[in-house]
Amino acid sequence: MGTWGIFMNITLPIPFVLLVLLCAPAPRKFHRAMLQVVDKTLGVSFFNNYLSLLHFMLVVTGVAFLTTLQTTQKLARDRGFHVGPEADSPLIQAGSMGKKWRSERNFWIAFICFTLWCLLARFFKILLNKARIEDELDNMRRGGGGSRSIGNGAASGAAATRPAAPPAAARPSTFDTTKTK
Repeated sequence: MGTWGIFMNITLPIPFVLLVLLCAPAPRKFHRAMLQVVDKTLGVSFFNNYLSLLHFMLVVTGVAFLTTLQTTQKLARDRGFHVGPEADSPLIQAGSMGKKWRSERNFWIAFICFTLWCLLARFFKILLNKARIEDELDNMRRGGGGSRSIGNGAASGAAATRPAAPPAAARPSTFDTTKTK
């Protein structure tokens, strides 16, 4: 197995499996458990807690993607500049076509791996935010009044000082407004 086989076998299945777990239709408790599993998996630290698995894989797949992009562009630019009688040889043509094919294959592998890791990172953040908001809503429904210190302080600021909406009885419904026209 070559370098790209090892790269693909490490960087492709992890985000794919984690995304499937996050997207699986299931009850809320299952999703909370999956969020914890994904959080623990992506939170594995490297280099004395300096770099998490998610950031490490984003860097690795990003560098691989940019490198293969450069190689693919270089081969596309250099195509057709073979001069001399040996350029017409079927072996030379097969060799250059093989290089081009491998370069494009590696580009697409790196692109898919990088895209999956980016998608996993963004989707995970969205689901964490959704879980935080659901917890705040449940707390407010139970009469806890909500917590202003959850997360990154998103509940504070302009949204926290905004006046509450008027009661439902004071607002006309859309049925009432269309009925009078």
